[in-house]
Amino acid sequence: MFEIFKSYQFNKEKAHAYGFVENEEVWTYSCQIFQGDFFMTVSITTDDVSFQVFDQETGDLYPQVHMESMRGSFVGSVRKACLEILYQIRKACFDVQDFICPQTKRIMAQVQEKYGNQLEYLWEKSPDTAVLRHEGNQKWYAVLMRIPWDRLDKGREGLVEAVNLKHDQVAALLSQKGIYPAFHMNKRYWISLALDGTLSDEEVLDLLETSWNLTLKKSKEIPLYFSNTFN
Repeated sequence: MFEIFKSYQFNKEKAHAYGFVENEEVWTYSCQIFQGDFFMTVSITTDDVSFQVFDQETGDLYPQVHMESMRGSFVGSVRKACLEILYQIRKACFDVQDFICPQTKRIMAQVQEKYGNQLEYLWEKSPDTAVLRHEGNQKWYAVLMRIPWDRLDKGREGLVEAVNLKHDQVAALLSQKGIYPAFHMNKRYWISLALDGTLSDEEVLDLLETSWNLTLKKSKEIPLYFSNTFN
């Protein structure tokens, strides 16, 4: 569950504004969940994010939420409610950690300002891969990856941050420097952009807006071919 905080950094000022209280370098926040049947206490330290759930009526600890052996529908619903709170806290109280490419940081700042979305790190085995998606239909409009250069450009060494975007004119774009066939996605509908400055910020943002618009629509085809790992 706490994979969602990988590549994020705790922001104390934002946390204080959100309602966290600091005591001896432990930041805590409590709220009701599950229609008031339980309350959840989240604790954040320099190295850890943890939470506990208590029965609202009795005050007793509800440890089942942390027990992997408990797989009933009720405890599953409580876990889902906890995860929703953790996502809200991540959005309000955490910043994305620094990127290896300066252009990536600039682009993600523009995305946050224009679309209000933050990167979501969904894969435990691919902690350097994240998605941007619509809040309404939950469709991805961008996938940010930190990958070896040779996944895009054979023989090139080092790491690069790249973003996969959807486009309706893929073939026409592939002759442009800095644009590649989509890595790990349907190459008919998606492209990969290297965020190393080869393309200007304006060019990247224009292509990102196209992807945002295309994925806003309902689509019959399923363009995503991600496996569980990028290795």
